[in-house]
Amino acid sequence: MSSHRPDPGEAIRVGRDHGGGAAPVRASVAIGFGSPADDSGVTRLDLNDLLIKHPQATFLMRVAGDAMHDAGIDSGDLALVDRAIAPVHGHVVIAVVDDGFVCRRLTRQGADTRLQATQPGVPDIVPHEGQGLQVWGVVTQVIKAMPA
Repeated sequence: MSSHRPDPGEAIRVGRDHGGGAAPVRASVAIGFGSPADDSGVTRLDLNDLLIKHPQATFLMRVAGDAMHDAGIDSGDLALVDRAIAPVHGHVVIAVVDDGFVCRRLTRQGADTRLQATQPGVPDIVPHEGQGLQVWGVVTQVIKAMPA
């Protein structure tokens, strides 16, 4: 398979310093309310520190489809994808298949390597003879929108 770089609409680099001219995507969240007698009020957490191990190699991608529903990944979720992690058996990965991205669980048993969906009825993706399987990155976190 050919090397595929995502369109700006497919993946967004996140983290503190991504080497580009634009400011990195940053977020923080307040937790707790503290003591009413305490002047400090709210403690802040930095999501970059909590969720991203390799800022230079981490991207945010929106998932389409429900093939990984039983793994807790649904259509519309945001997946944090780390390209610096070496993919191993059992990882949920983003792979390039026919010049498009898919999200599946990587399984390896002996010489057999395949991408498996968790949803019943969705067939495994098995590379054909002589065809390489290109894993683009490992999914490390999933961000879900809650119903309003």
